[in-house]
Amino acid sequence: MSQDSAASPPAFNRYSAKHCTFRACLRGGVWQVTRDYVFFGDFESRAAAIEGAIQAAVAYEATGGRARVLGPPGETLIPHQGRVRA
Repeated sequence: MSQDSAASPPAFNRYSAKHCTFRACLRGGVWQVTRDYVFFGDFESRAAAIEGAIQAAVAYEATGGRARVLGPPGETLIPHQGRVRA
């Protein structure tokens, strides 16, 4: 291995444990939040699901990770930076 490649930082991997995506969506009449397409929780309303996704992202970022929040309509990026944990 050359000295240059040893000093290079690893390439960004979208599956890295330090990056994740929280999604709020309506499924079968129930609002759900997923983290990287894995079930995270059920919520009674759209607003509650989005707030839950935001709070989960803020908590995740507090541990040093990076997160994004997507929600309806479609997969709209929902801003959450600057929010404090409840």
